[in-house]
Amino acid sequence: MKTPYDDDRRLRRKELDEIRHALVAAEAQLSVFAAAIVDADATLRRERQVRAADFAFDVSSDAATRRSEMIRLARELARLEDEIERLRAALLVKFEALRPIETASEDYCTVKRAEAAWKATALSDGAAAR
Repeated sequence: MKTPYDDDRRLRRKELDEIRHALVAAEAQLSVFAAAIVDADATLRRERQVRAADFAFDVSSDAATRRSEMIRLARELARLEDEIERLRAALLVKFEALRPIETASEDYCTVKRAEAAWKATALSDGAAAR
């Protein structure tokens, strides 16, 4: 049944869906960055072991590059975690804004159904009285 709240409800649901999609994308990106940090750390550890075993093998510039890359990834990871928290908060706010509209829409439909049932009863009572 159509209600006067349908357009607003549809708009708010669309906003919710957009935030959900952004949240899923940010969480996927977060896992990619976390895996990259783990890989970079493992590479650094292997290079340290090689360097400890063979003093002639110098990886200092590569190690510095990898460390700076790990720092960049860690910063990006922190930024993504903040973004995820912001999206979760926005999702909660949007959901809380949608709920009263859905309740009003449900109440509107209930009232209209009750009115229709009352009219049908009144018509059948009127027809039976004749």
